[in-house]
Amino acid sequence: MADRQAFLQKIARKLGRPTPTKVNRPRWNHHPWDHLSQGRTHRELVDQFEQELSALTGEVVRVPALEELPQTVSRWIREQGLKRLVAWQHPSAEGQALVQTLNQLADIHTTFWSSSAGRESLIAAAEQADLGVVVAEYGLAETGTVVLYNRGEQGRLVSLLPAACGVVLRGSRIVPRLTQVLSQLKGVVSDYSCINFITGPSRSADIEMDLSIGVHGPGRLVVFLIDDHLT
Repeated sequence: MADRQAFLQKIARKLGRPTPTKVNRPRWNHHPWDHLSQGRTHRELVDQFEQELSALTGEVVRVPALEELPQTVSRWIREQGLKRLVAWQHPSAEGQALVQTLNQLADIHTTFWSSSAGRESLIAAAEQADLGVVVAEYGLAETGTVVLYNRGEQGRLVSLLPAACGVVLRGSRIVPRLTQVLSQLKGVVSDYSCINFITGPSRSADIEMDLSIGVHGPGRLVVFLIDDHLT
């Protein structure tokens, strides 16, 4: 803090200004783009999220209610023929339901990310996994983006290293756009090591504009969307 203050004082002297003591947060009179979501129902926002994610080759599996999440996820995993998983231990109700569900899949090997486990073994498990399973805090209707908060048992590599990423998202947590999430970060940002905004499967292009999928992250993104916004 002392070094920061000395730096600011030096800049102030160079500019011939008094040393700054406090910067007041600006209050904007206009909020561009907010009108785009005015008058829209939450159902419409959820439908837009699905449309935008699908346009990016992402996949949405609708889950009628939280109580049906275990059956839906386990059935989907078996249909896909997946054998090795890595998953979060998320404190939410949906996160706990996932842990119980994956523990019951006896013929499928699941590694749960843990802050007390050896980091190298966790990384190896994530690299070898067919699917990484995480829980999203928010979804952005405008871009089909999912927002992940990372810390402790919610390791960032679970969403980055496996061949595919499975995201559980409540429909009630879908907001119009990025600005609604940013306004909520002030109270939580210091509690997490990283906040990820993921928009579709990994996509990259070289100088000749050849599109490649899955080079810098999972080539497949599946969102298990709980329709709790309908209740």
